[in-house]
Amino acid sequence: MISLTFDDALAQHLDDAAPLLERHGLCGTFYTHLAAPAFGRRLDEWRDVAGRGHELGNHTIFHPADQRKAWVREGNALDRYALDRMRLELETANQLLAGLDGRAQRTFAYPCSNPILGHRGAVKSLLVRLGMEFTRLPGLADRLHVDLGSTQCSYEPLLRDIFPAARGGGMTRESIIPPVQHWNRFNLPSVAIDGWPRQELIEYVERGLTQPTWVILQFHGIGGGHHLDCDKNVFRDFVAWLGEYHADRVHTVVNAARTLWKDTCQPDLPQPTNA
Repeated sequence: MISLTFDDALAQHLDDAAPLLERHGLCGTFYTHLAAPAFGRRLDEWRDVAGRGHELGNHTIFHPADQRKAWVREGNALDRYALDRMRLELETANQLLAGLDGRAQRTFAYPCSNPILGHRGAVKSLLVRLGMEFTRLPGLADRLHVDLGSTQCSYEPLLRDIFPAARGGGMTRESIIPPVQHWNRFNLPSVAIDGWPRQELIEYVERGLTQPTWVILQFHGIGGGHHLDCDKNVFRDFVAWLGEYHADRVHTVVNAARTLWKDTCQPDLPQPTNA
């Protein structure tokens, strides 16, 4: 299977991505964080997108992220989040999205593909200052439980009560996508598309289709709107290729999850259908 996902509720998703998908008989999953400017200003259009068969996925309300990122404010610094605060945000976002599309079930995507909330302790903070954040030492500090003062933990366990599945990241252009029987349903692997040429997109998908697996592509900007970007002409040609050769394999994330995990992902009403 193949799923096309779009993060952050950008204007380009409404103006370019969704109409192009529909022109070729395809549906996508749009992971919307509700504080995004192009979400609140264009609610009727997002309602229409859902009505045409696309999935409106949960991407939180405030898109919390590491406080070191330039655009993160105190109010959405993931370092300051606790589990209960995250649960409240996810459940509230679900309620608001249900008011738009009438669906009780949708999937989730971790902002920045990061499932860890809370702040570092003394040891890991020191490793960051020493430029050793991406060595093996932070992981060793976690395993030995010596990061004094840390509140960091995964919020993946929260998702099991709220969503049928959740999309993470972790794949690169060179990755061999693992078979789905080895997947964690609450951290689905995906690859972020940034500056790829058309042929590399096609080759990545075709490589995935030779395996018993699920190719999940993660788009942000389409011809602008985000620092992670796919050229608009590349996207247009890639979608046309998908529509011609693999339209029957393209599913929203929620529908693909229902196919794979029938016992735990229940059908929703109304059931979204391909445009």
